[in-house]
Amino acid sequence: MSWVEDTVSFRGVIRRSGNSLVATIPPELSQRFLIREGQEYTIVGMSRANPDFEGALQIYLGFFVVLEKAPRLDLVVENVDFGVLEQVLKKAGASSVVLKKVEDKSVHVSALFTAVEKNRVKLPKTVEAVGQLVGDVKRDVEALGGFVKSFEVVETVVESRQTDPAVLAKGPSRLEKAVAWKWEI
Repeated sequence: MSWVEDTVSFRGVIRRSGNSLVATIPPELSQRFLIREGQEYTIVGMSRANPDFEGALQIYLGFFVVLEKAPRLDLVVENVDFGVLEQVLKKAGASSVVLKKVEDKSVHVSALFTAVEKNRVKLPKTVEAVGQLVGDVKRDVEALGGFVKSFEVVETVVESRQTDPAVLAKGPSRLEKAVAWKWEI
């Protein structure tokens, strides 16, 4: 996949600091990419001749990794297929639903209730809030002729590498307790 130029650009002047040359990163870019003081990076020299010679320095930050504490609902349901159960759980606010196994008439699934998605951030749900949703899920499953055989709500840590840091930068401050992030080179 090719690089996409960001909408924020600026002109600057390279200055000297000791034996090194220094370029300044403006606040708009540091906030957009959630760059912190002391963060590691790699600089890559780049050039092209098309037809004039051009040069560039790419400051490579690495992979943006988000770690989120999120509630997970594990369910065993009878007499309802996975597709229908997935729709019920998505309606209840699940961000993703995974089929774990099928045996006889039972479907075992895990539903994650994350606040951080690829292109948006929602208010985080607590384990208690997801526990309260179970009653609604049971009613919906029973209305479809199914039965919730067992359920458990636990907190788990979810890793995502698909989130744009700008999405987190614009997110609600309540995320700070549930979400950590880092750049990995």
